[in-house]
Amino acid sequence: MSEWVVLCSDADFDEVTRTVASIDRHATISRARSQDDLRRRAATSRTDGVSVMVGATGERVSEINLAAAVAKDGRARFVGIAKRGASGSFRSRAARAGVGLVVDLNDVGDETPAADVGGEAPAALGRRVGVGGGAPGRRQSEGAPALGAARVEAPPVTRGLSRQRSNAVADLMLDLDEPSDSAAPALAPVLVLCSGRGGVGKTTIAVCSAVIAGRWGLRVCLLDLDLSCGNAHALLGLPGGPDLASLGKTGPGPLAQLSQTSSSGVSLIGPCARPETAELVFPHVGSLIEEASKEFDLVIVDTSTTFTDAVAQAAQRADRLVIVTDSREGSIAAAARTSGLAVRLGVARTRIARIENRANPRFKPDLSLGRAEVGLETARVYRVFEGGRDVGGLLGEGKAAELCEPGSALADSLASGLAKLLAELGRLPDCGEAREAYERTDEGRRLPLFVPRREAR
Repeated sequence: MSEWVVLCSDADFDEVTRTVASIDRHATISRARSQDDLRRRAATSRTDGVSVMVGATGERVSEINLAAAVAKDGRARFVGIAKRGASGSFRSRAARAGVGLVVDLNDVGDETPAADVGGEAPAALGRRVGVGGGAPGRRQSEGAPALGAARVEAPPVTRGLSRQRSNAVADLMLDLDEPSDSAAPALAPVLVLCSGRGGVGKTTIAVCSAVIAGRWGLRVCLLDLDLSCGNAHALLGLPGGPDLASLGKTGPGPLAQLSQTSSSGVSLIGPCARPETAELVFPHVGSLIEEASKEFDLVIVDTSTTFTDAVAQAAQRADRLVIVTDSREGSIAAAARTSGLAVRLGVARTRIARIENRANPRFKPDLSLGRAEVGLETARVYRVFEGGRDVGGLLGEGKAAELCEPGSALADSLASGLAKLLAELGRLPDCGEAREAYERTDEGRRLPLFVPRREAR
């Protein structure tokens, strides 16, 4: 017999307990009174620990933050989340936060509810599911019991417990200004930009996205993985980026020693000072991205035109792999080759997006382009409008921050796409400019006939 503690809303309690019973038919289920009570009972449990299932509580702390905090405490035997409409990005965030299972309550009662096991699960589950593959209705491994197929017995439950809101739960809140030591925030989202061909403006998109996100109050890390010939530092007005080749000798160390902060507040890491030393960095790229996602609020990765081993590692780690294209002939074909390779590397199609750079706002986008290509079937398309003749001059002077000032077609369209990407990942900043960018649409936008040229200040 195993002990389970459940915390969820009254409306979901019956379904959550049935889910727990189908996972562990010998479960003894009790209900926590509050978020504090849940953490206390998990922390003071007996040696073999209790298992915890967290649902929507309607309180200030989200279920993923609460489950992550319980997992970080390290005393619970198993931590799961029961949620309605769990997305792929939610499952990925939960797995990285140490949550062992995500169950979609909308699928409870089906033969194979949507579940993603990212950690050690109870033996009764009989299976583990890789991160990023938790699609509804996926087939389980042969011989494994279907979640929800086990006989539901009537476990002893404690009901009628009062629900109270405690002021002490504030230590679980994710706050950009006042982070809490006791919280277990999810890792920062990682946006990886690639193209498959040169000249599409990938580095410009990466640098400007970092500047815009920094203006919204996020601590942004811009990682230049164009290790041989990267020039993101020049667009930010820096004399050079930190030499990543040092990782080949020392391995990943404190990021403060590897990063350089620009005047716009963006922290830049990379590339290599000498092109011939690029391969020394390859073994450390995964751990470098992981450390950056712990220390920053957003990680944006610029890559080389071709898929090196470093780019492949970044793509596999990406929460969103953003393929940048333009209107030139062959651009979609290059994107198709890139997306197909990404899929073969294990990148889920739902994690792939596309940016159409230098788009003309006078024309409607042709969304059929790329839909038949592997990896681009479901890719959401974001349009970044042509910035005019001033783009080259401003970037040549290292004035990316001026280029990204609100009001221009390029800056506004890029901010809108970035806001929507962050919203998909549940990390849109609580900032008026970010919310306005998220609500902005392209409909009705027209360029004036004559556009005055801006000069670098």
